[in-house]
Amino acid sequence: MRKAFIAAAFCFLPLSATAQVIAECDWVGNPANIFEPWETHSRTFANGAIRVALLDTGGEPACCSRHLLILSPSGDGSDEPIFRQCRVASAQVNSGFYDVDVPGITASYDPAKGLLLLVPVGHWHEGIEDGRPPIVERMEIRINQSTGTVAVE
Repeated sequence: MRKAFIAAAFCFLPLSATAQVIAECDWVGNPANIFEPWETHSRTFANGAIRVALLDTGGEPACCSRHLLILSPSGDGSDEPIFRQCRVASAQVNSGFYDVDVPGITASYDPAKGLLLLVPVGHWHEGIEDGRPPIVERMEIRINQSTGTVAVE
């Protein structure tokens, strides 16, 4: 009986804010959505082969309009020519973050796995309107130039 109660209680807890997704660029990845000034809200990695930039969809949805644009090589080119692919990191499908701290991104490199970006992101919650800070966590994005994969870890 106690185990059933505990399991039922977990059903009423809020879902974790860590359900980030990587998707191909669509209207969110439109260059018009790049947050300005570009110099402050974009960064390059891997000797310029990888670029990230803050996107803002103009307040839509109002709570969560910030996303991260990721431009990176498509892979080693063994099957087709290498091109610059476009991806967008979001909090979930059709919803971004309250904020993305592009200057605060740190990176590390593992030759077997690729580049790992640690991206500070803020999530909206009730109470932000009252001045309470967003829930902040670090999103981890792995970019492998050899395979062309871009994934949340």
